[in-house]
Amino acid sequence: MSTETSIAYLSHARYGKDKVRVFRIVREGNWHHVVEYNVQALLEGDIETSYTQADNSVVVATDSGTCVDGLLCTSMMLIGFYPNTSVKNITYCDLCPPFRRDFHLSNAENPLDMAKTSPHILHPERFALHLGTFLVSKYAHIHKAFVTIEKLRWQRIAVKEGEEAKEHPYSFFRDGDDKTITSVEIDGTQGKDKLTAKVSSGIADLLGSLFHLHQASSIPELPSAVLKSSGSAFTNFVRDEFTTLIEVDDRIFSTSIDLTYTFTPFPVTLEFFESDTAGAQEKGTGTPWDGETVAASARRITLELFATDDSASVQVSRSNGISSTHACVPS
Repeated sequence: MSTETSIAYLSHARYGKDKVRVFRIVREGNWHHVVEYNVQALLEGDIETSYTQADNSVVVATDSGTCVDGLLCTSMMLIGFYPNTSVKNITYCDLCPPFRRDFHLSNAENPLDMAKTSPHILHPERFALHLGTFLVSKYAHIHKAFVTIEKLRWQRIAVKEGEEAKEHPYSFFRDGDDKTITSVEIDGTQGKDKLTAKVSSGIADLLGSLFHLHQASSIPELPSAVLKSSGSAFTNFVRDEFTTLIEVDDRIFSTSIDLTYTFTPFPVTLEFFESDTAGAQEKGTGTPWDGETVAASARRITLELFATDDSASVQVSRSNGISSTHACVPS
């Protein structure tokens, strides 16, 4: 087809790596910290010719040691990858054990193995900011990086010692299926010395589904871990010839919740993450630097509101949850 008559054009391009698994152990003597992430990292920039002219000179290959999966996959063994194509911008890598046991920062063999060397690995917001800032700072033709981290839950096992139960220093269990989700956009379109960061975080897969008390005889088995057996109603809705739902002033209520909150954008530099240059404002309460505390507060507020709110509808409960979270974490 002649390019003169073609109406097809490339409006924008983004590529990178998805489903990158990171498992990290940080040891403080006999006291161990563990995190497990699923990471997606995507890049935007002057890469159009890789799609339109078969010009790979602008492509940061996602299987190289200095690209996305090389930066992240230090905890697993890379056993395969699929190359990037213009049809499918997000590519996958397959990872498998064995897990490495020498995860001390001082043992870093490659300074680009960010999952191994980043001092922010235990904090998803900080780690995503560090990774995204590095990618945009490293490559002159890359102007934006998008990093999404899904953090899986691991809780220390309580072991009884005498009359008290204490947390075990290196044994953990998964205490819920909900996940903390963090999405970071690093924008360098105004210049490498004027990077800005946008951070959104939240919770996914917290609860289950919705059904009514009068339908209790047909309640299916649900994976939901949280429900309330009272304190929820649904009345005064539109009723016409198509309506079969019965109005109820008391029902069983269990709802699936995905919560997302967005922080105020702020400027960043690579030195910000590789040295202790962040000031009180950047590291203040309720900022992305305080992401773990914010996530815990959002989860607690959501569950407390679910339990205590005398709900007239799912919509009202959602609105009250948003207002309560924002009131506690205004940034």
